[in-house]
Amino acid sequence: MKNVTPQKVFFWNILGSLSSAAVSVILLFIVTRTLNSSSADIYSFAYAIANLFVIVASFQVRDFQATDIREKYSFDTYFVTRILSNIAMVLLLVMYLIFNPNTHSNVGIIFWVSFFRVSEALSDVFQGLFQQKERLDIAGKSLFLRNTLSTIVFALTLVISKNLLWSVISQTISSFVFIALFDYPHSKFFHRLTPFSVKLGNIFSVLKDCLPLFINAFLLVSIYNQPKYALNDIFNQGLIGNGVQRDFSILFTPIFAMNLMIVFLRPMITQLAVFLEERKISHFITYKNNLFKILLGTCTFIFLIGAFIAMPALDIVYGTHLKQYQTSFVVLLLGGIASTFSTVCDNILTIFRKQHFLVISFVVGYIVSLLTAKPLVSKFEIFGASLSFLCAMIAWLLTSLVIYFITNPYTIFRRKK
Repeated sequence: MKNVTPQKVFFWNILGSLSSAAVSVILLFIVTRTLNSSSADIYSFAYAIANLFVIVASFQVRDFQATDIREKYSFDTYFVTRILSNIAMVLLLVMYLIFNPNTHSNVGIIFWVSFFRVSEALSDVFQGLFQQKERLDIAGKSLFLRNTLSTIVFALTLVISKNLLWSVISQTISSFVFIALFDYPHSKFFHRLTPFSVKLGNIFSVLKDCLPLFINAFLLVSIYNQPKYALNDIFNQGLIGNGVQRDFSILFTPIFAMNLMIVFLRPMITQLAVFLEERKISHFITYKNNLFKILLGTCTFIFLIGAFIAMPALDIVYGTHLKQYQTSFVVLLLGGIASTFSTVCDNILTIFRKQHFLVISFVVGYIVSLLTAKPLVSKFEIFGASLSFLCAMIAWLLTSLVIYFITNPYTIFRRKK
């Protein structure tokens, strides 16, 4: 393919990352504005479940694949691995829906919302190839166009039919069609797929290398969802009314703004891996320090904007009355900042291939979430859910920092000399 300018790469990467971070917010907005609060609660809970199962589909191979500069594994191996993990996700999802009585009344919505995320996981393996080849512009374009198309299809179907199930089905079909018409054709510029040449041993090796990342991500999403599960439990007990799950999901949407740090993080991950491969320790440290400065400045800006402006804006956008949750919202913002910095530490350790140590930090965060969610939510409802989230994020960050300094990953530079 022809060379591309850094400006174009930056533009499409930002646009793609923005769309990816905003899509769940926009979808919840569409459902909230089109249907009643009960439907919004159902959709919020279904999306929370889908967030957990999509981790199985992706198996967190993307970060490993994108930093595989020497191409330890071929794209064919990554592709076949992703197909198998997608199949595993669907099978586990079906089993979950069959054996969990609480999901039976909304089984169709939960299944199709989760199956939509399978399309995201499939597209992600192609985006990993584009990132590995330093063509984040194509990855960003894929994200932006697919998110835009599927969201428009979802919105139009919902507005016309007023049927949430048909809307999610249409959205899912459009997403898979986009992958066939955009992702796969563009991948041919870098690699011709020969999936039947993949050795089973290589697939197991990829899964083994990425297992710590998978466990970490699964625990992290469980941490994020634990307050929602607790809210759902007390709702089923009749202790809270309709709309609380929706309100918490709306309050949580600006936290996804913190995830826009990925806009800066993704290209930097690959560049840091390049510096590591070239043994340029001074370049690596300078680049890493600049990354932390960008994150600090951006997080501070988002926090100030969120604390003073976000609540009235959310009320206008979603047609709700959230002023009573101002303190809860500030607590969630602080948790989002802790989460962002934890992610940076984890990604740097992944570049050094020390990701297996990170299981410790995620287990600590998960245990804190498990111990605090139910008692805090039962006593303080949404404020308790926010406190539980903050406690878990602080536990994750502090443990990650301890691991970062104890393992001292920079010794790898000295060993390579």
